[in-house]
Amino acid sequence: QNTLLFSAVKNGHTDIFSFKIDKPKLEQLTNDVYDDLDPSFVSFPNKSGIIFSSNRPGPDAPSSDTVLPSNYRYNIFLLDYFTKKQITQLTNLKFGNGRFPTQYNVNHFTYVSDENGIGNRWAGFFTTQREGLDTLFYIGDEVLRNPSDKELDSTMVAWQKNEPDSISMFAVTKDSTYTFPITNYQSSLLETRIAGDRGQVSEVIRQGDLKYLYKLRVDSLTLRRRNVNARPTEFRKKEIAERRIQEGKASVYQAPDTTKATEFFQNEFQNEASDSGAAQLRAAQTVEPVLQRSKLYNYRLKFSTDNVVSGISNNILINRYQPYGGGNGPIQLGNGANVNFAFRATISDLLEDYKLTGGFRLGTNLSDKDYLFAFQNVRKRFDWGVLYYKSINKDYGVEIVGAGLSGFYDAQLNTNIYQANVAYPLNEVKSLRANVAYRVDRTIIKAYNNSNGPDPIGLSFPDQFSRYALTRFEYVHDNTIYPTQNIWNGLRYKVYMDVNLPVMDKTAEGDQYTFNFGFDARNYVPIYRNIIWATRAAADASWGNRKLIYYLGGVDGWINPKFNRNPPDPDQTYAFQTLAVNLRGFKQNVANGNNALVINSEVRVPVFSSFLNKPINNAFIRNFQLVQFIDLGAAWNGKYDKIERPSVIHNVTNNSNPITVRVKAGGIGPLAGGYGFGARSTLLGYFLKFDTAWEMNGIFKGRPTYYFALGLDF
Repeated sequence: QNTLLFSAVKNGHTDIFSFKIDKPKLEQLTNDVYDDLDPSFVSFPNKSGIIFSSNRPGPDAPSSDTVLPSNYRYNIFLLDYFTKKQITQLTNLKFGNGRFPTQYNVNHFTYVSDENGIGNRWAGFFTTQREGLDTLFYIGDEVLRNPSDKELDSTMVAWQKNEPDSISMFAVTKDSTYTFPITNYQSSLLETRIAGDRGQVSEVIRQGDLKYLYKLRVDSLTLRRRNVNARPTEFRKKEIAERRIQEGKASVYQAPDTTKATEFFQNEFQNEASDSGAAQLRAAQTVEPVLQRSKLYNYRLKFSTDNVVSGISNNILINRYQPYGGGNGPIQLGNGANVNFAFRATISDLLEDYKLTGGFRLGTNLSDKDYLFAFQNVRKRFDWGVLYYKSINKDYGVEIVGAGLSGFYDAQLNTNIYQANVAYPLNEVKSLRANVAYRVDRTIIKAYNNSNGPDPIGLSFPDQFSRYALTRFEYVHDNTIYPTQNIWNGLRYKVYMDVNLPVMDKTAEGDQYTFNFGFDARNYVPIYRNIIWATRAAADASWGNRKLIYYLGGVDGWINPKFNRNPPDPDQTYAFQTLAVNLRGFKQNVANGNNALVINSEVRVPVFSSFLNKPINNAFIRNFQLVQFIDLGAAWNGKYDKIERPSVIHNVTNNSNPITVRVKAGGIGPLAGGYGFGARSTLLGYFLKFDTAWEMNGIFKGRPTYYFALGLDF
């Protein structure tokens, strides 16, 4: 009791160990060059011990350091747990291996063997009888087993002792087993274990590319009848025939004497033909091995499905930047819809050197669409690929001034991106990446003014085109592991640089370059089991004649986002717009500018998986997490000395006298801040996030802001 039994590697050898939980104490039970696997406690009548699988040639195999590792088959052995010395061999397989032994009932043990070519369950009937007692005398460093009187006296004289240091005795038993199959499967049984204490066992069976787990009762009827005949497969039959031929080589064949002897007597065997059996034996012994007939063939590409993903999402495929819309919102970087119906499939060749990906996404209005086609070559260390992306967003707003138009108009945005990417891994966790793309945005103005309603003049406004050459360089470090959903351990970060140049769109001021430099660093510190403290720091700085504008506030993947009417600086010229998240406690656009800084802290507590010591089958309960978070952030124009805490704008509707109130946002120093609590879990295959956040202007002061989002991590 209170003992763990396991197989472990020590000094390059696989041996069996036991660990006393209450002591604690570790004891090595076997110590040899052979592999000892799958140990399990068993208790038969008159004998208890440890049953295990080993590739040792026999129970008395030598175990000195000079013994070379064996290439023998795995058989089942029994180690006497009380003496820790006597080992009994329970099986002697001629073909295949025996693995995963365990007790089946009082007198039987069971194991998995592929002796007939397919993994099946076998059973063994165990009996034992006492052979007597062995007496051990411990004298100095000597251990004498059943010594004679002369040997005992001479040893004590040599160690200058009048009596032995200690004496021990243990019973010696003579064990015997009878093994037989109790299943005849068509697909291999991969693994079996004992399942509880109610006479049940588990089975893992492979059928095609799938594995199935079963829990079965002990088959007492088959144990009594022993009438299952596991016939060998054709492959095993061929091995058996080859073994017989090899064993026949021990007989020496004598060539017949061709000299004609003088016959003195007539007999009935005079005209008998020569022996044909010897000729057949010679022909069988000279069969050409299969490997000598094999040839080398050139590898031809053979593709198969790698993964298929379908469902609802609002994540960003490849494009985080939208054409600048004049401060109109809310901003949805997907394709303008809260959620989308998405389908994506990837096929790869047999060696996973080449991957083809195709997918599409359809908005809930059945009008917004995304298309994606990509090819990736990862055959060598230097990876490269090409990509085509098309997006149609019919829920897009743009500000237009001039040509008889003034205000925010509804529009349709069509985006086409042609991209080439390369990546070079420096080591297992670091890599350099680069993207070069050609982007075409077409904005189609609709006949609707957001302020004045329908406006037919919008139909006369020509479509707006912008063409950009995009480049992006990244340095990525990722040394994280992923123990469970939305839980990481380790550090990852990336540093990136964007350089965008208009193509066929030059003004009198010269080329309108857009530069952007940023980083995103995330660190995950384990606290207890899967409970972690996750921190993140991200910053971006944009400069050039046409900048990027960052709208601060909200969360990533926010469903039905809210937007704050905070107009951008009219003196700046922007080319693209994007979000600076997460900053919970605020709507989108609590502040904006060409520079952004966000700091996040989250304590993630997987409630049930961290405090329950048993497997959880329900995905919602297993992945349920409670989160406490603190967010800080800022967005501003100009240099770093222009950073200041933003103000929240409140519009009071009054037909005669509308009022706009600006209240300084809660936070710390020049940073706006929010805090709160959240819950996460998996529902119907989707990871959902719900957060409740307050501004940092007191303890739970004011009305909280609620966020419902899709996606992992921050």
